[in-house]
Amino acid sequence: MGAMIRFTLFGVQVSIHPTLWLTLAFLGGVCMISSVIELFSVLLFILAAFVVLLAHEMGHALVGRRLGGGQPYVYLAWLGGDCTNETARLTRMQGVLMTACGPLASLLVGVLAYVVLGVYVGDFGKAAAYASEFAMGYMPAEAVMTYPPLAMFLFFFLIEVSCWWTLLNLLPIFPLDGGQIMQGLMKSSHQVHCISLSAAVVCAVASAVLGLWLLSVLMVLLAVLNYRLRRESHPGGTDFH
Repeated sequence: MGAMIRFTLFGVQVSIHPTLWLTLAFLGGVCMISSVIELFSVLLFILAAFVVLLAHEMGHALVGRRLGGGQPYVYLAWLGGDCTNETARLTRMQGVLMTACGPLASLLVGVLAYVVLGVYVGDFGKAAAYASEFAMGYMPAEAVMTYPPLAMFLFFFLIEVSCWWTLLNLLPIFPLDGGQIMQGLMKSSHQVHCISLSAAVVCAVASAVLGLWLLSVLMVLLAVLNYRLRRESHPGGTDFH
């Protein structure tokens, strides 16, 4: 606990556990660094991912406080975070709106990065092409040769992490934001966990086929969680409905 970073942002208490930096460094490719440029690339990935994750949780915190009052608290660790506000008083639909504002906030970071990139290179179409190439695993040579490479890396990482993090969180799998939104809109928790289980299994298989093993493991863990929650929500029955 003593190694945490703590600060207040817009009146919201934020705590960051060291495991966040370790996870982001691993995802950024710290194990494959062979040059100074690659080192800076990893550092810029960590910075971009941190900005996206923080914006995501602040979206929950600020909207939740606006709608239901209370004192929100943001905690970032491993690959993600948590926003709690035990003293807030929210209706069901206000809770859905608060949950949806997390992915919207993280997506906004990517949109703003794309707008700034478009202005920076003087062509929004070219900016979109650069970002698309980067997202597909290709380094847009024209971009890094024409413009400062570290600046381009930062733009690309902000856009890429923003899109992937938003997409991941909107999957209809509890306890991701998409699953929590589904829970807020549906009356049956049993159905929520059935849908979540099915979606997690499909995503786990698809991720494995694509070679995204870390994502596949995450989906398997979420599938196991929702299998257990489904059984608890339907005592005496283990069959699917």
